[in-house]
Amino acid sequence: MDTLTGTEPNRALTLTRNALSSTPRRLTLVGTAITALVVAFTVVLADGASASRGALSALSVRTAEMSALNDLYFRLNDMDAQAANALLVGFQPMIQVSGADDAQASDTTYESDRAAVSADLQRIALNPALADQYTKLLTAIGGYEELVAQALYLDENGGPQAPAAPPATALYIYTEASGRMHSDVLPIAQDITARDSADVDGMYSGDRGGIQGMTITVIVFALLLAAALAAGHRYLGRRFRRILTPALAGAAVLVLTVGGLGASLLLNEASRLKTAKADAFDSINALTKARAVSYDANADESRWLLERTPTLQQSFFAKVAQVAAVPDVNADAAAHNPALYYSGLSGAAQALSLDAAGNRVSNVRMGGLLGAELNNITFPGEAQAAYTATKDFEAYLRDDATIRSDVANNDYTDAVKVDVGTTQGLSNYTFNQYDAALQNTIVVNQNAFQGAIDDGLNELSPWSWLPYATAVLALALTIVALYPRLREYR
Repeated sequence: MDTLTGTEPNRALTLTRNALSSTPRRLTLVGTAITALVVAFTVVLADGASASRGALSALSVRTAEMSALNDLYFRLNDMDAQAANALLVGFQPMIQVSGADDAQASDTTYESDRAAVSADLQRIALNPALADQYTKLLTAIGGYEELVAQALYLDENGGPQAPAAPPATALYIYTEASGRMHSDVLPIAQDITARDSADVDGMYSGDRGGIQGMTITVIVFALLLAAALAAGHRYLGRRFRRILTPALAGAAVLVLTVGGLGASLLLNEASRLKTAKADAFDSINALTKARAVSYDANADESRWLLERTPTLQQSFFAKVAQVAAVPDVNADAAAHNPALYYSGLSGAAQALSLDAAGNRVSNVRMGGLLGAELNNITFPGEAQAAYTATKDFEAYLRDDATIRSDVANNDYTDAVKVDVGTTQGLSNYTFNQYDAALQNTIVVNQNAFQGAIDDGLNELSPWSWLPYATAVLALALTIVALYPRLREYR
């Protein structure tokens, strides 16, 4: 046993020496090693480019879905606000409120929101993973719409009414509908949005990490292949007394050049993926959430004017604080004493300092979604847009103060006028100004997002064929270098 065991390594060593004993065999081994590394290098580089292309395309598709979900959320809230506005004014008002939209205008906007919700639902339905939640949402929305239709019908056919005094039955049915909106419909929409957002975050993390890992792999294989080509060049130089083998030297330069360009490409793609997701889309997501929550708060404002319950006042200030949190004034304190929030928000808004040329906003003293955006200015024009949106939001809260003051003075005519009015100086006008500024901020980020996606895909375009062309050329140069030497032994 000892003898046999002792001879096995010697036998393997002998076989290895025999395999490498002749020059043709050594040349064949060099060619085989180079070919294997060329194939591996090509596969890794092509896979890296393909993965980058897939990551950018997938992010674009999933963000379109996320945009539909965010749009759905704010459209649902606006439907509820428009239904409340219609009941506030009345289809047969005893008093024409100057400067306010009539009930028919609110009903028309409600129907427009319904059509937008339908389009958003169709987009969501394209994702099989959301099928169950989609069905639940569709059923819940249908129940809400049925109740609102009843409430608006009763209001329209209930005879003349004073401002903020719809028929009792119509108000009861609307209250039930709005309760369903907030207990059934919106939680389902929020759950879908949260799940999809988490999926997008996970997908981004995995894709970006994968691209960065492939970058390292490309560099490693490029260096290994270049080393193999250099070793082959050295062997030919020593065995055949050649100072230079141009073909192998050219192959090494080619591989190092393309490998370096490929690694740089993948790093650029990982960077563009970060710009699109972390810098642009995360801002889009936060800003569209701010828009949805703002619409929800606006609906609460109109519902409070209809029902005047402490619960709705609490809900309103919880939502505006989510949009723009004021230091040392929480939602409970604001609901108990709205003046604290108005004053705190006014001070925080006045403290803001805009440097439009430098694209900066300083002295940010508010939190919430708007505060986060003000502290995350990235793209040209974003500072001005975010600053304007914040100022307009504070103006909207000044109108809210007027509405609550009018109610405290039992002046419901003026309260309704301010709440649903669309002329300058009235709440819906101010809210629309704020909404437009918020959308402008979203557009800045959307343009940056799409620019990063488009630039990344355009840069990747030649890399659908370049790795393979490099492989063919590197192998051709290797054959040119080795084949004539092999022929000398035939």
